[in-house]
Amino acid sequence: MVAIDPELERHRQAWIGFTRLLRYALAAIVIVLVGLAIFTL
Repeated sequence: MVAIDPELERHRQAWIGFTRLLRYALAAIVIVLVGLAIFTL
């Protein structure tokens, strides 16, 4: 079994957190744009 480098694991966790944040931000932007399209037409 290969020992996991703690620094690599820290970077991996940071990347997972970043992609999760990006997903939620993108969803929020889509919701805002859909809301604008609905309420301005």
